[in-house]
Amino acid sequence: MLTRTFRALAVAVSVAVVALGLTVAPARADYWVCPPIGDCYLVIEKPGDGGGGTPPGGGEGGGTQECTSGGIVVPCWQAGWGYLNPADGCYYILESPQPPAGDEAWAGHEPGDGAVYRQRCYGDIIGALVWRADPPPGTPGSLSPAELAARAVKELPMRGAQIGISPNPSGAGLVGLPVWLWTAVTPQTWGPITATASVPGMSVTARAKATQIRWNMGNEKSITCDNPGTPYNKAKHGASPSPTCGYDGYPLPSRNEPSGRYPITATTTWHIDWWVVGGGATGTETVTRESTTSIRIDELQVVTG
Repeated sequence: MLTRTFRALAVAVSVAVVALGLTVAPARADYWVCPPIGDCYLVIEKPGDGGGGTPPGGGEGGGTQECTSGGIVVPCWQAGWGYLNPADGCYYILESPQPPAGDEAWAGHEPGDGAVYRQRCYGDIIGALVWRADPPPGTPGSLSPAELAARAVKELPMRGAQIGISPNPSGAGLVGLPVWLWTAVTPQTWGPITATASVPGMSVTARAKATQIRWNMGNEKSITCDNPGTPYNKAKHGASPSPTCGYDGYPLPSRNEPSGRYPITATTTWHIDWWVVGGGATGTETVTRESTTSIRIDELQVVTG
């Protein structure tokens, strides 16, 4: 059952929306936290927040709540120890990584059956590892570091190559002449780029960087480059081949291809590292992004007398 504060706030928001004729969309990753004792409050995660800001219950970025333990006002959140469970006056945070099977912290249970949390009760100097079948009240839920990492990865604005190619696609190239291939280098097309996802008591940062681009030239030939390539400059490069990423040249004109052009697909491979902020679980992922263009290739016409 929701507390009176939550009900009153929900009614007030509803009345304001109806009275003003507004449509309210929640901020990204907004969520309610409702401890078993005390008031429910809304946590608003600001877009672009790196996850290192004030924790929930601490002011900026969310609502406020007064937490008590034994009648004494105490912090709702402690760095490294997580969120207060008002029911027992202890702080909990999901242990990351989880202890191995057989560790005494599992209290006879197996990994996957509940989870192990780091616990410190208010006033204690040291804490302990405890097993719980369900997340303690006041904690963000059963999100694992890997699940939170998936949120961070989803926020990474990785894109396919911003294709540069010579001969210019607006014109035409010639059979046998070298083709230059490159991408504009930006955080979105080559990296590095980072994003952080947070819930009360845990943040995960993901960092992505492109490692290669595979260029499918549209004629059953492909070129793989472990670099973004070199932009072509006619005054400097003339008819020379690319020093970093290019194709030797098309052996046949493109007149018999669909639309009279060779389709070119650039597939960028991104390597992603993620880690729990402050130490803990880590992981890696690999994803790809595609971009396409096309090129017309003509035969050199020789005029004889």
